[in-house]
Amino acid sequence: MNDAVMSLNSIIDVNFLLINRIVVLTVTLIFFLSVMLIRKNHGQETGSSITAPIKLALFGMLLLVIEVALEGIPSYRSMLAGIQTIVVLLCVAKLAMYLIVDVYLRLHLNGDIPSLLRDAVRLVVYLTVCILSLSLVFKIDLSTIVTTTTVITATIAFAMQSTLTNAMSGFCIQTDRLLSRGNWISIEEKNIFGEIVNVGFRHTTLRRMNNTLLLVPNSLIMQSAVSCHGNSESASKPDVANEVMLGYDMPPVRARQLLLDVLGGEPLVMKQPAPLVRLKEFSDSGIIYRMVYRIDDPARMYEVQDRLFSRLWYAVTRDGFSFPFPHRQIISGESSQPFVFPVEQIFRELRQFDIFSMLDDGVVKDMATHTPVRVFGPGEVVVRQGDAGSSLYLVLKGELEVDVDGNQVGSIHQDSFFGEMSLLTGEPRQATVRSVCEVWLAEITREMLEPLLRANPELLEKISTVLATRRERSEQLARNSGGIQGRTGVRDDYLQRLRNFFRL
Repeated sequence: MNDAVMSLNSIIDVNFLLINRIVVLTVTLIFFLSVMLIRKNHGQETGSSITAPIKLALFGMLLLVIEVALEGIPSYRSMLAGIQTIVVLLCVAKLAMYLIVDVYLRLHLNGDIPSLLRDAVRLVVYLTVCILSLSLVFKIDLSTIVTTTTVITATIAFAMQSTLTNAMSGFCIQTDRLLSRGNWISIEEKNIFGEIVNVGFRHTTLRRMNNTLLLVPNSLIMQSAVSCHGNSESASKPDVANEVMLGYDMPPVRARQLLLDVLGGEPLVMKQPAPLVRLKEFSDSGIIYRMVYRIDDPARMYEVQDRLFSRLWYAVTRDGFSFPFPHRQIISGESSQPFVFPVEQIFRELRQFDIFSMLDDGVVKDMATHTPVRVFGPGEVVVRQGDAGSSLYLVLKGELEVDVDGNQVGSIHQDSFFGEMSLLTGEPRQATVRSVCEVWLAEITREMLEPLLRANPELLEKISTVLATRRERSEQLARNSGGIQGRTGVRDDYLQRLRNFFRL
């Protein structure tokens, strides 16, 4: 009687285990087939994470059929049952990993799952399957294995010391918000600068400015001084510091103002907080200045530096100075003009200008010979609205844009001129003029014009007429509203202002 009861219980246990395996295999197969169909309907690819569980479940069902067919051979059935148990555990592992990584974590991390977290989940799941397989299939006492393999474990741990260090460093990096993906970091002693795109067990992947991927060991990041630059969405923007060396012949006050003007002309440099320029060091070849500013996006740092240094070269050279470098130089007292333009072309430009059309060729030729040429790089401000000015510019080459109150209102092309109001009446600049490309400008100053007016008083009448005409045109007055009489009144007003300004 007892043997019959035990046999019945054994049959029930076997059937129960068989039913459990069937349920697990069926659920796994139906779930991943559904996922595959959904992804195909949305035009998405199905990777091995979906196809592998389907093949594994089908293989388990095949083993199940073979096991039932070999019911009369207990030895084979026992072996197949063990293999099938391992297959079922692997199916459970695949199902668990997909639900945790591809469903739960993807929803909570907005589809951006770090490889370190994905690998950690896989390690835990497969380690659990391995422990269950040893216990359920091979009937191995795990406590005995742990006790007898202590020395082996210590040896393996010592041999994998570097790998374990990188793995632990990877966990530390993953939990640090300053080192989260999308942020830009730099390691100065290694000349490393890039965006964090992934954190793995062994290394952190950085995307450099040239779009190449750099694999940095996690331990190097944890053991080095790392500068965190954030990203375009960071609330707090770090300072960017660039150093530049200028000559001892340039006064520090002038150098500091020149550098601030260059920083102020760059649209990507944040206005608040205001950029700073500090004198850092007196070196053997020159004075080192430090420019400190902030930009919104660290990814455009090199782009901003390129434009700043390019405009700085134009600004320094335009003022008659140069950048120092270690060399032997014989210095003479003669000053050289850094930018030379054909005098004949300057002469032709002056001849086309209404104000100088009545002068003799000799006078205009002498004026063209002594007219300085100013060269501005792309994006530089030539004159700023509201600033005082006493010079007129003839455009020898290039193009400029005109802004009034921050709005672009026009452009100035080659063979044109601007700034005559400030030159002839001393009025503040009425607009901001900025170079679109490299421009060459001939500058007519008050000091150059005053002797001509004293020698040719009739120029005052001509100039006042030109100013009145340009004012009427710029204000777009209808001729029938003001007529010639209105323009004559404006001309007389300018004539009186000219006489007062030049003390004639």
